[in-house]
Amino acid sequence: MSSAQAEVKKPPLDEKAAVVNGMPVYREELDEEIIKIQKAILGYGKPLTVSKVKSVQKDVLESLIRQEILYQESLKSGIKPDEKSIDKEIKTLIGQFKSETDYKNALNRRNISPEMLRSRLLKNNVLQQYIGRLAEKTSVSDNDIIEYYQGRIELFKQPLQVRVSHIFIRTDPKWDAPRKQEERRKAEQILKDIKQGKDFAVIAGEHSDGPTKTKGGDLGYIKMGQLDNKLEDAVFKLKTGELSNIVETDNGFHIFKATDKKPETVLSYEDVKEKIRQFLHEEKAKREADQQAGKLREKATVEILLNEEGSLAKIQ
Repeated sequence: MSSAQAEVKKPPLDEKAAVVNGMPVYREELDEEIIKIQKAILGYGKPLTVSKVKSVQKDVLESLIRQEILYQESLKSGIKPDEKSIDKEIKTLIGQFKSETDYKNALNRRNISPEMLRSRLLKNNVLQQYIGRLAEKTSVSDNDIIEYYQGRIELFKQPLQVRVSHIFIRTDPKWDAPRKQEERRKAEQILKDIKQGKDFAVIAGEHSDGPTKTKGGDLGYIKMGQLDNKLEDAVFKLKTGELSNIVETDNGFHIFKATDKKPETVLSYEDVKEKIRQFLHEEKAKREADQQAGKLREKATVEILLNEEGSLAKIQ
């Protein structure tokens, strides 16, 4: 094969990729990080070659080893995990599923046990606290902030935004033409009623099949790239207060009304100064933490259990 697969064969949950000062770095965590990188690169249409995956695997494993070293150092410094915060995070994750069983099944598909997930969240929580302590000790001058702002002005551009309300009449691609035509006539009557003075929000609440019907159809502010191209074309040509024509897509008919517009602008230095300051503190702290991890790495007892082919075989 000329490129690596985006899927990696699941190892046993307790299979180790390395041992750091007696503590394991699990293979499933390594594989998951590699899959993230593969999927990100596939998004650009450039799949990783097998040889490149091996190189990435080595780099990712080294990063995980350094994280474990830094985590151990964080615990030695007296930092304790915020158990309540972790409980809340897990509760939020479970809430995204219909049931706790669905949640556990989703973890299983990713080859992660609930215990491993909690352990990972615990480690991240401790490391974030450690980075936070380092950030408090770093210094960032106003000149640093100005230089960052002026050198990256593109980051602070706010694109044109349109606030729109939306009425959606749902159809199904499997429906025959007469049934779809019936729904189109419904959309046409709605558009006619609004043009004759009926309140858009009231009609949205009564007839829309969209998720915003309870808010009078209000979608909030939309930026370019947030909608399907066909819908985006209809929305961004509207003037404030103007209605769109009926826009047909594979799943239904759409009617939009532009209620406000925010022109493209650049956030002022004063608006973003403190956010930049915080960001630079954190970046300096991360660099310092990485330097510390590098020094501790030299003293740590690290056993790599991953051979060059990527299979687990203890290296003597």
